[in-house]
Amino acid sequence: MKRYDLVIIGGGPAGMTAGLYAVRSGLKTAIVSKDIGGTASSILDLENWPGFKGNGAELMKQFYEQLKSYDIDFVMKNVKRIKKEKEKFVVETEELKLASSAIILATGTERRKLKIPGEEKLRGKGVSYCVTCDAFFFKGKIVGVIGGSDCAATSALALAELVKKVYVIHRGNKLKCEEISLKKLEKKKNVEIIYNAITKEIKGEKKVEGLIVDDEGKVREVKMDGVFIEIGSVPIMEFAKSLGLKLDENYIIVDEEMKTSCLGVFAAGDVTHHKLKQVVVASGQGAIAAKSAYEYLRK
Repeated sequence: MKRYDLVIIGGGPAGMTAGLYAVRSGLKTAIVSKDIGGTASSILDLENWPGFKGNGAELMKQFYEQLKSYDIDFVMKNVKRIKKEKEKFVVETEELKLASSAIILATGTERRKLKIPGEEKLRGKGVSYCVTCDAFFFKGKIVGVIGGSDCAATSALALAELVKKVYVIHRGNKLKCEEISLKKLEKKKNVEIIYNAITKEIKGEKKVEGLIVDDEGKVREVKMDGVFIEIGSVPIMEFAKSLGLKLDENYIIVDEEMKTSCLGVFAAGDVTHHKLKQVVVASGQGAIAAKSAYEYLRK
């Protein structure tokens, strides 16, 4: 079992920034993650990272290239559990165990599901949670985007450049995206926003054929070839529940130093209870968490 000063779980902007600050502080550090970049890699057009213009995958590659020039271990595995053993934490994957004096949880989130008929059956057959991954397959076709967030708006804008028509289906009476994105959507001739609508079912036998929508009390079918579900995310932290962390709607509660309720465990990024889920916020929290971990270990 390899021993570290600090193990960071998560390879997105929070985890990699924490790793950078940790190794520069002289901590023997490992990052354990199933991938590099996390959900930030799926951002099609990252317009609010100062001094950078491009997509999320490009920025995350720059993070990684800078970080791997330092003496830090990357363990590309899923974490199965974390156990507290006396003064150490043991991080377990399927193949190995790592011991650490401190932990930073930077696991981020995963896409929330609608949990309606047809969703699981047609997943990968027209149902998608990733425009970056799957938009190309719907070139010239009709698609729907369910949701009203910034992610839903940017997904719809990206699809509008490729497909015949985009329906944006939102249960509220106004999209919750940035005003600039809303204005862009409203100018697109091939985008139709359906407000006050609840998706009841995804129709299709072998592939998506349409959506059953409750449109202000009137149930109707909207014909389409694919649907992108953008209704938010849920935190990834099931494996850490044995630590007994205090939670707020399953997000980890942290203080201003990114300390959790468990001594020696810190958290950063989208997995925390802070409301603003942005790449720049996650990176800032990662830096704070690493500095706090360093201070904890020094004592």
